[in-house]
Formats: sequence, C-alpha cells, structure tokens
Amino acid sequence: MIKSLFLTLIFFVPFTATVFAEESPVAVQTLSAESTSWDKSSFTYPVGNPKISIQKITVTPPHGKKEFALSNHCHLMPLAAYVTKGSVKVVKKDGESKTFNTGDAFIEVSKLWHKGVFTEPSELIVFYAGNDQLPLSVKNDGDPILAIQCK
Repeated sequence: MIKSLFLTLIFFVPFTATVFAEESPVAVQTLSAESTSWDKSSFTYPVGNPKISIQKITVTPPHGKKEFALSNHCHLMPLAAYVTKGSVKVVKKDGESKTFNTGDAFIEVSKLWHKGVFTEPSELIVFYAGNDQLPLSVKNDGDPILAIQCK
C-alpha cells in the first residue's frame, strides 16, 4: 500500500504540476538596479523641477575610419543607458574605460569627464534623471559655470 502510494506520488504529482501550471503572459527582467555608476562612483539627483528625458542615440563611424569618438563631456545628473545595437567603450579622463555591448544596461558616470568610443554602427537608449534647467550633457569647452561641476 505504501509502495503504491509512493509510486503514485512520484509519477502523478509532477504530471499534474506540468499540466495545470499556468504560464504568466508577463516577464520582467531587471536590466540594472544600482546605487553607483559602472565605475563605482556615486551620483546625486539635481534639485529643481524633475525632468526625465529619453534619447535614442545612433552612431555610425564615418566610412574608412576604424573608430569614432564623441568629444569629452559630462552629465550633471544620473543616467542609465541600454545598448540595443553594437557597442560603446566609455573612457574617462583618467583613462579608465569599460566596453558595453548589445544587450548591456549600465549606469553612466555623472559629473566626470568622459567620452564614448565606437568601432561599429551602434544604438543606445539613454534615460536621464535631470531637471528642467540642466542640459543633458556639458562639453569640455562649454559653459564654464556648468563645466566647473565636472571633474
């Protein structure tokens, strides 16, 4: 009797779990959830009226060039990026760098000079958590009042 009950449980329970299990129509995957940027530096949210901006950035290196680099710039707000195509190598002023490829999500450095280097056609979706007064990027030779906030 116990043996037959045991055999029933071994074979029947997994079958019923498979037959009656419902698949969820929703799948959630956290791509990034960090309290620091990719280089472990901290970030702060700017004061003022909040403004979320989302950009699709497409970069195609000029024909015949091995790579294309954005000019040095910094962001005065936290931002997250998702690489939908290609890759980007983020290079900080001190030379530290990290490469992100298709499918990677990352928290970008803020208030630090850096540039993006591209060796292939690439596309990023970038989410900025700023305010209604700040530009999304500050160029090295840009507004000196804003540039002084970058290291």
